[in-house]
Amino acid sequence: MSSAIPARSNASVGERLLGGLQSIGRSLMLPIAVVPAAALLLRLGDTDLLNWPWMKAAGNAITSNLAVIFAVGIAIGLTGGEGAAALAGLVGFLVFTATFGALIPQVTYVALVNGQPDMATKLVQPTGSINMGVLSGIIVGLVAAALYIRFHDIRLPDYLAFFGGKRFVPIITAVVTLILGALCALIWPFVQGWIDALGHGIVSLGALGTGLYGFFNRLLIPLGLHHVINTYVWFQLGNFQGPDGIVHGDINRYLAGDPTAGTFTAGFFVVMMFGLPAACFAMIRQARFPKVASGLLLSAAFASFLTGVTEPIEFAFMFVAPLLYLVHALLTGTALAVCTLLNVKIGFGFSAGLIDYVLNFTKSNTTNAWMIIVLGLIYAVIYYVVFTVCIKAFNLATPGRGDASSGMSADWVLPESQRGPKPGTEVEEPVASGQEDQDDIKAREVLAALGGKSNVQSVEGCITRLRLFVNSSEVINDERLKQLGASGVVKRGKVVQVVLGTQSDRIASRIKKLL
Repeated sequence: MSSAIPARSNASVGERLLGGLQSIGRSLMLPIAVVPAAALLLRLGDTDLLNWPWMKAAGNAITSNLAVIFAVGIAIGLTGGEGAAALAGLVGFLVFTATFGALIPQVTYVALVNGQPDMATKLVQPTGSINMGVLSGIIVGLVAAALYIRFHDIRLPDYLAFFGGKRFVPIITAVVTLILGALCALIWPFVQGWIDALGHGIVSLGALGTGLYGFFNRLLIPLGLHHVINTYVWFQLGNFQGPDGIVHGDINRYLAGDPTAGTFTAGFFVVMMFGLPAACFAMIRQARFPKVASGLLLSAAFASFLTGVTEPIEFAFMFVAPLLYLVHALLTGTALAVCTLLNVKIGFGFSAGLIDYVLNFTKSNTTNAWMIIVLGLIYAVIYYVVFTVCIKAFNLATPGRGDASSGMSADWVLPESQRGPKPGTEVEEPVASGQEDQDDIKAREVLAALGGKSNVQSVEGCITRLRLFVNSSEVINDERLKQLGASGVVKRGKVVQVVLGTQSDRIASRIKKLL
């Protein structure tokens, strides 16, 4: 397999669009993963904590260069970790930003001609008020990845052969981003005006705006598209003149000290620290096999409370009880809306868990953070009652209950090594050779359940799932995948996701080798 995004000529437009968006969403996770490190350095180095300016400067080094981190990270993520693509992303970003910065003053003339003196005044101010933020890095990363996929094996005439293959990718990327930088310099000031208007529109909705964001943030998780809207809200929405220049996005502005930031993150603390752990206790109490449910849900509840990592909980009921997941999405939206109404503002670097809550509780631009505990206890009761009532009323197949109609035994949430055989079936365990580990064996079996090599066009690993593009989803053996540890299989035409938990990245890399 030459790339992470192969040609898909036999796919419908909708399938190709969904597959592309999922790939972009997954690739965004790599650069986003560096934000917690920056947030930790910034917060610990603050004057009210350790007061170490050098540590705060180290954090600023990351946040002020997020755009280039996105360019390199996305190029890597979309090409399966290719170093040439990463270099192309870096080269492309440097060329793009240099061209963009050199040409922006020229747009003053365009603004004056079009009767926009306010924009012209803005442009001549050396404040960097006209900039694309992380969006420039996202665009360059996508371009670098696309050019790598197209040209990484190009053949040039003999006298230019040295510059062929992967060496050609940074060269063509520099040329393309030169042109792209010039075009963006001409049109971006006007586009930025529209985006600012959109951002102000969302913010002007107040509680309704944050509530809708919270609802769709959770609702898009099964499709893997929540990172797309998160990237805009966290790293692009709004602007604030920080100590090191203008910053964009709710998280970046919060870390820079913006007193209006933290609105789009505060409500998540209520859900992740209190609501979802309470949901876990409800599912354990309603389990026919409490020990089985406790094996997964207690540790998942602690992880959610401490770190804000919620996927182990959400994937435990997302597919077997979608009604509960819809309720969860609605409750998340209301939590964000209520926090907005009560002027609760607190941000996070990693996620909305206890660690970020304690670190940012005393931050100068945090407001009413104590209300998180009060609201959290209220939402814990709501989650517990609603989950209990729904599970009992609709006989939902949450962990530890089992359900013949879903084909899942009571212990489906456990790793395969801890389960008993499925009633009425005997699964043969292959004999591992000296060169195979358990992940190699699991990958081979998962690939077989997916219909074999001939059915899989591409595979990518995310934090908790495999993202696949297949020739036919009909030949996929859902039952076998569940026996192998999948908690859910999502099919949208030729686009398929298999939820395998935190082992997904390892399994995906081994399936790629088999392909």
